[in-house]
Amino acid sequence: MLFNLVRPGAAARAAGASGYRQILVILMVCISQLAHAGWKDPLDTPSASTSKAHQTLLLDITRAGQRLIAVGGHGHIIYSDDNGNSWQQGRVPVSVTLTAVYFSSPQHGWAVGHDGVILASTDAGQSWTRQFDGYSANKSIVAAAKLKKEKAEARLEAAEASENDVAIEEAEMALENATYAMEDAEYDESTGSTKPFLDVWFYDAKRGFALGAYGMFFATDDGGNSWNDVSGRLPNAERLHLNSIAMVDNRSLVVVGEMGLIMRTDDLGKTWRKTPSPYEGSFFGLVNAGEQQLLFGLRGHVFSSADGGIAWSEVMTGSEQTLLAGIVGRKNTLLVGNAGSVILFDKALKNSRTLIIEGRKASAAAAETSDGSFVIVGEAGVKRLNADGELIDQGISMAAGDF
Repeated sequence: MLFNLVRPGAAARAAGASGYRQILVILMVCISQLAHAGWKDPLDTPSASTSKAHQTLLLDITRAGQRLIAVGGHGHIIYSDDNGNSWQQGRVPVSVTLTAVYFSSPQHGWAVGHDGVILASTDAGQSWTRQFDGYSANKSIVAAAKLKKEKAEARLEAAEASENDVAIEEAEMALENATYAMEDAEYDESTGSTKPFLDVWFYDAKRGFALGAYGMFFATDDGGNSWNDVSGRLPNAERLHLNSIAMVDNRSLVVVGEMGLIMRTDDLGKTWRKTPSPYEGSFFGLVNAGEQQLLFGLRGHVFSSADGGIAWSEVMTGSEQTLLAGIVGRKNTLLVGNAGSVILFDKALKNSRTLIIEGRKASAAAAETSDGSFVIVGEAGVKRLNADGELIDQGISMAAGDF
């Protein structure tokens, strides 16, 4: 399953903190050994030029004006100006896996990925600079965790002074949780830049969010010149993985994650609340078709909403393949996922049909082109579909790199 290759899931959490830390110790030993063999930190290693970047693992794709931009393994970022027929490679200062990309305008965009990296482009994806990484993220998370523990200690003191047993019990629990969170944050800082961002979204050229594994949630109001840990705003004490963020109204956003997590804000991210979930499994995305929304995730589960993503009803599609991404097109809405699965919904989101792409490779994301067709990306790189979801004779090419 593609998701397990690139995004930590509930199975990793089930192994427990001790198992997680054992894995990290093994990884640290491997890294140490590689260092002696000339290993270079992928955060400091530019992505290499290759004529096959369009055929390797790609995890997200978006539109920037008429341009298509896709991101994926080895720090690859590629772009196309002819509806996905031919591609060029962008200049990227890192070689970590990139998981998501978003453009607030045809020129300004951001990409996020493993090792807590955040990249920015001001030239429509041709070149990128590093704004943030996991080392900076860890420092910010530790500082926020220490502050939260200090507040919890002060709360307990006030509760003890009041001699209110209920208040004392609640304050003790809050302090215990804050202490665990601080210890985990300090441990993460000691192990390096290990946690990936999984999605990024911007309201305009200044205001945006990046989110990811273990509840990472960062915000910027200056275009990414500074990123701040705002995970404390979320009702996510368990630090569940945050998989996707989407806009459902003028000032309303929804974040979805593992274990049926759905969180909503109606003030562009200042305050958040948890909303009832129709499913206990992981959600990987939400698409907004104006008056209706589609929510999707594990084992082909799809749910629709007609009230901006507050109440959900299940949509039966006949597919049990995990769905990872979707796009609202002019003619059809498209969902894609594992084993070549494609689900097409009509304009009203009432009727659906399921297709399987030849080769049965997992697809991670999709975008609509200027001519109404679709470009999907995933394990097999770039594929093109017509507006009805049928595979187009490929003939996709990659321009020779010039860097």
